[in-house]
Amino acid sequence: MIDINKAISSINVMKKWMSLFVLLLMAVVIAASVVELTFLILREVFDTKNGMFFLDINELFKVFGFVFMILIGFELMETVEMYFKKNIIHAEVVLLVAVIAVSRKVILLDLEKYDPIAVIGLGGIILSLGACYYFIKLSTRIKEAK
Repeated sequence: MIDINKAISSINVMKKWMSLFVLLLMAVVIAASVVELTFLILREVFDTKNGMFFLDINELFKVFGFVFMILIGFELMETVEMYFKKNIIHAEVVLLVAVIAVSRKVILLDLEKYDPIAVIGLGGIILSLGACYYFIKLSTRIKEAK
């Protein structure tokens, strides 16, 4: 007969080790991304075809998109770290990752390529995420006030 408590304990230990491994992998990926962003900025700034020390709008969008991807990586890393420490996933952090990801999409969005319905849908997503984040923060403040 299998001892259910021992099996659950073994699974929890395995989840902790996998979470640690994912956290380390994310740290490596984010560090490599920061190095890549550094080279990207240096290459774009010192590009002599557009004049030194000037970035055109496409280069700025590329850099900002990269920065947002690194921010998303940081937030995902924090989510895994919280899970590793407390064995829970905070909805606030997950929503923050979603808000950053959608914000990145909006900033890099070329409105001429999308139907108006798609843009309205994206606006609905932004409003929904904002409302969810607001209500979660509000409930946290109410709990702390008690």
